[in-house]
Amino acid sequence: MQDGATSHTANPVKTFLIQTFGEDRIVSWRCRYPWPPRSPDLTPADFWLWGYLKSRVYLFGPSSLPELKDAIRREVSSIHPDMLHSAVAGFITRLEGLLPCGGGHVEHILV
Repeated sequence: MQDGATSHTANPVKTFLIQTFGEDRIVSWRCRYPWPPRSPDLTPADFWLWGYLKSRVYLFGPSSLPELKDAIRREVSSIHPDMLHSAVAGFITRLEGLLPCGGGHVEHILV
């Protein structure tokens, strides 16, 4: 989600996810566990992993889809566990920042 836009979820994708993982494991719009519209992205993947992987994967400029997939697999497998622990610790810190706001908007306290 970007710029406060609501999530866009295609029905075929939701059907596939429900069939693959079961309805109790899907968090999405109009599912048993709805993802709130305009919800901030707070996961370590959003704040750290995707940017890190993009910078590493595109360092050598994969020129085909198989090369891109191989580069992604290679870089994901090379992430050291300490880096993941650090990302999760930062996530916990961000979640703790929501407490004074009652889970509301935090833009005014971001540094």
